[in-house]
Amino acid sequence: MVLNLFEESEIDNEDLPDAWRTKSEQDDFAEFLQQNWEQRSVFYEDGKVDSKQQFLGFTGHLGIRTKKYIGTVVYNGEQINIYPKVFKRRVGDYKTDKLNQNHLMDNLVKWLEYCNRLSYPFINITTEYRDSDNLKELFISLYVGYVRSAIERGLFFKYIEETEDISCIKGKFDIKDYFLNKIPNGQSEKFRCTYSTFEFDNMVNRIIKHTCKFLLNITDSARSQQIIRNILIRLDEVSDQVCKPSDCDKIRLSKMNGNYRIIVSMSKMFLLNQSSSYALDKNDSFCFLFPTDLLFEGFIGGFMQEVVEDLGGKAYLQKSDMKLVDSINIDGQEYDGVFTMRHDILVEYEDKVFILDTKYKAISRFEGNTDEVRQIIGSESHQGDVYQVCEYARKRGALDVYLLYPQFRFEDIDTTYPIATSKGPSGDINIHFVRMPFIFEDDVQETRSNLKKVIIEMLEIKNDN
Repeated sequence: MVLNLFEESEIDNEDLPDAWRTKSEQDDFAEFLQQNWEQRSVFYEDGKVDSKQQFLGFTGHLGIRTKKYIGTVVYNGEQINIYPKVFKRRVGDYKTDKLNQNHLMDNLVKWLEYCNRLSYPFINITTEYRDSDNLKELFISLYVGYVRSAIERGLFFKYIEETEDISCIKGKFDIKDYFLNKIPNGQSEKFRCTYSTFEFDNMVNRIIKHTCKFLLNITDSARSQQIIRNILIRLDEVSDQVCKPSDCDKIRLSKMNGNYRIIVSMSKMFLLNQSSSYALDKNDSFCFLFPTDLLFEGFIGGFMQEVVEDLGGKAYLQKSDMKLVDSINIDGQEYDGVFTMRHDILVEYEDKVFILDTKYKAISRFEGNTDEVRQIIGSESHQGDVYQVCEYARKRGALDVYLLYPQFRFEDIDTTYPIATSKGPSGDINIHFVRMPFIFEDDVQETRSNLKKVIIEMLEIKNDN
């Protein structure tokens, strides 16, 4: 069974697959999600301190609630695809009959190309994607591509400590053992020594070999299969060992081997998701979910940085060089300030500074009469978001701040957008509410052109092209 849902929506228990309906089955499902939640830092740091998984919620009536994560979850052979809420045609639209996983993949790959806050170890995501028709295949192709690249740069060797009885002393000689055990037993020619050897047959390569053998049996991609076979040929001298996720936790790598640290972490992810058998059957389970707020922020920020810098300006992402409270004074002693301000995007163009904050919230189109627009800003935007950007502007001495929201699918770009003014004794602050093209359809260039046009017009940047 395949379920298609938008993020932030619910599905009742009777509409779930049979394998997900009981309390015990959902407890097992939640534990599976928890394991993947704890491993998410392999791919991104979302800033969440929650120890409990936030991918899906389980309602009191044994239903399931999706949250702000999109992608695919397969558990016990049943699948749920979670689509961005802005894939809807309008607010309140929950029809999912025309949703397509390939369309989700197309957009996901394009968004990730610009994201700098998601630490995906991509070799070339566009190349890897060509042979992937679902998220599972995409992750497999990325993993094997990364392993291949690491091996081509140099096979992994590791010093392994050995202790044994040998006929000549090397390394650290156990004198106590020699006098207490060897001499009394007539073995004076034997010496117990501890020494290090530089081994190719080490635990890192065993984990990689085991993971690759597992992936070889579950991937449908001929390209990935061929790459894996080539990797296994290179690892032929490595021992075959059944590895568990906990084996990955025992690995300690130096900074020089940072590329292998990513490989071990990705291996753990696959081992956590490993089926009970190598066949794709009712036991198959995978979890590939992405935080949509980071995707929106990363894509818009990366794209804007490219546009602004091409036109002679400068754009900074996650700039955090100022504090909201500059210092603290008590009893004549001054201490450093607190509450570091972090701007999603800060643009410098000519003599102007622009502060932009991305808000992944579905907000209605700004059209209609004045009361309707005022209603949208008053009810659909968040008062705290406005407070935040106004304070940012005050500290920076900026006159214009921007709250950036995603457009819905199939919408034309807005021809105008509202500008609210916050008056104050130190100067007025203009708050721009802008909806940004975010969804790619068949004409990719059209979306890129529309987004560039919105950026240039809202920042009033001179464009001679």
